[in-house]
Amino acid sequence: MLAAVMLGACATRPVATTMPDATQQATLLRAMPAFTLEGRVAVRAGEEGWQASVRWRQHDDISEVRLSGPFGAGALQLRFDGSELTLTTSRGQVLRGDEASRVLRQQLGFDPPIAQLRHWLLADAAPAESMAQVEAGANGRPATLAQQDWQLEFDDYRQQPLNRSIVQMPRRIIATRGDVRLRLVVDGWKLGRAR
Repeated sequence: MLAAVMLGACATRPVATTMPDATQQATLLRAMPAFTLEGRVAVRAGEEGWQASVRWRQHDDISEVRLSGPFGAGALQLRFDGSELTLTTSRGQVLRGDEASRVLRQQLGFDPPIAQLRHWLLADAAPAESMAQVEAGANGRPATLAQQDWQLEFDDYRQQPLNRSIVQMPRRIIATRGDVRLRLVVDGWKLGRAR
């Protein structure tokens, strides 16, 4: 009976979690091997605009992105491995390199900063790029980030588990450059693994 009580006590013990400060969180996120986000994006490029569901899976240097309209219409799938972009169109056509970049630019209405976005989604500056200007908000996390002529705003941070820590991740991200404006609303994060 004593053994049963002890085992029951062990089973209900909560896992220890910590809330890192802004510097510790940035270090944790930079070391994170993978993440997945699902959400919705609205884009305005000049006089054109569109909306889509987005699923971004990051595993090490490989970014896999799926954009789809209502009911999955007009889906595009992107894969960027750090050096080459692969685009799969809604018709199943697979394009690579410069051709993929050209078609993606035509479909979206602008050149997306794919290599930098994987960092910006985590409210972090892209490394090895031009200097970034970051302004912290009340929670110590970035409220704005300016890099490569893009201006980003991060809002509505939500707590997310990562290993034995609780980190704060943005729910809304607005990115602007010239007449291009992207607004991303994140419906869900999975940190530390891609699913």
